[in-house]
Amino acid sequence: MSTTVEQIKDKLDITEVLGSYMKLERAGINLKARCPFHNEKTASFFVSPSRQSFYCFGCQAKGDIFSFVEKFEGLDFKGALKILADRAGIPLTNFRDTENKDETDRLFKVLEVATDIFEQTLKDNSKVIEYLEKRGLREETARKWRLGFAIDEWHLLEEKLLQKGFTKEEMLAVGLSKTTPDKKKVYDTFRSRVIFPICDPAGRVVGFSGRIFESEAANAPKYLNSPETTLFKKSEILYGLHLAKNHIRSLDYAVLVEGQMDLLLSHQAGVGNTVASSGTALSIDHLKRLKKLSNRVIISYDSDEAGAKASLRGAELALDLGMEVKIASLPEGEDPASVAGSDSEKWKEALRTAIPVIDFVLQKATEENSGPKVSKAVVANVLPLVSLIKSEIEKSEWVKKVAKTLGVSSEAVWSDLSKVQSSHPNQKEGEREQKEVRSREHLTETNLLRLYAGIIFREEAEGAATASGKNILRKELSQILGDERAIEILESYENEKESLIFEAEQSAEVGNIEKVGEELLKRIEVAKLREELHKKTLLLDQKNSLQDEDVIKSEIESVSKRIQELSK
Repeated sequence: MSTTVEQIKDKLDITEVLGSYMKLERAGINLKARCPFHNEKTASFFVSPSRQSFYCFGCQAKGDIFSFVEKFEGLDFKGALKILADRAGIPLTNFRDTENKDETDRLFKVLEVATDIFEQTLKDNSKVIEYLEKRGLREETARKWRLGFAIDEWHLLEEKLLQKGFTKEEMLAVGLSKTTPDKKKVYDTFRSRVIFPICDPAGRVVGFSGRIFESEAANAPKYLNSPETTLFKKSEILYGLHLAKNHIRSLDYAVLVEGQMDLLLSHQAGVGNTVASSGTALSIDHLKRLKKLSNRVIISYDSDEAGAKASLRGAELALDLGMEVKIASLPEGEDPASVAGSDSEKWKEALRTAIPVIDFVLQKATEENSGPKVSKAVVANVLPLVSLIKSEIEKSEWVKKVAKTLGVSSEAVWSDLSKVQSSHPNQKEGEREQKEVRSREHLTETNLLRLYAGIIFREEAEGAATASGKNILRKELSQILGDERAIEILESYENEKESLIFEAEQSAEVGNIEKVGEELLKRIEVAKLREELHKKTLLLDQKNSLQDEDVIKSEIESVSKRIQELSK
């Protein structure tokens, strides 16, 4: 009986799976794309439909659909398994793992059970439900996003989880519990709070955010998030990404908001490509995750001063990654939650009319200042953003626009811009263009052997030949180099099989790899004969008798003749 992994591989084709994450183009018998795992301008990422595998010549990433989803989504194997099983429509009920022995599985399980408890507690608390309804949240939205509630008790969750077989150490490990300063007692982290489960890209709960609800504690924070744990990396997890990622891919842009209610009401209004930084500072890793899905982002934070500053910080990070960034303006005193919750069309209109961040800052500089102060505001706030633009053509267009707005020459703007750029020495970090697949017009003997080894490995991986047929290519190599040398070479390349197969395929046109193999074999023999010719020529200079000289000359003539035959 086939395993779950085998069933998934039978149902899902690698070109379909990877094609939903990136644009693949035909490249001979394979497909190629720019690698999603490192910055590059020339495609060095190749996918083999026949072997259901991928390989990147730039960063050496390789594997199958499972390893791709793991790396792309930032998941462990079981997280990738869940995503692909859902996609293939295969239930994981029969999947066997070491659930009772594996620590990570236990941590995921305690978070899942805690989420169930919080959900049930919310259902039993009409006062909290009424509060959420007043905020504009519908019941189906709360259910879809698994909202819950933690009542104002110090040990209730702990007691329920202990009854279900979990340990205090496990609760502490995932941030559900805290210890007193003397480390002697444990208590529940979340109390009297509306609970928002935070999920990884596979939809597994990794942490929580809790909004205060009728607390009497004067110093209680409005929002409380789970601490950093082995499962919850605050700088990497975006709230709502597990449900928004497919919308972001299909629409080719993301909407970035700040809080959980902003996100929930945005999704409820029909904007399914919304994600939230969830009260934590937006990081470069957050944006890198979004960039894998789309290079375009619309930022819409609160309309107050703090929200504006946070928007610009995020925009700078995104621009520095080469992303296209727009800002959606909201009426004074409003936030995405209030706009989306009261009027979904008004929220969508704000997104439709979003403007590039540089335009946004330029407008603010001219509206809020006058006289010489406008130029100072532009130099201080606008030009640093222009300096982050990667395209020189696009940068030139912004320089012209700034010059026209200020009524000065483009040369004057370029002069000030050069000063701003010189103050950003690390601006181009991460922009290094990766090396292209190397030219093979002038192959050394080593490269000839590598490529021929790749063809041997490919034939065996494809299973196209019979057991005896598979040995033909190896036998032909042995006839030229000798058994011992041929075996030594092929064994030395065993750990590079995947890359060598792709190298061999990229060296051949569609359907002509066998001819390339024949040509390589001839060139390997020529290289070997030339080495032999060189040795015999040296030996001729060291002759001991006339008879030896005649024998050596005859051998040299024979080798030279064979080289000429092969060269034709």
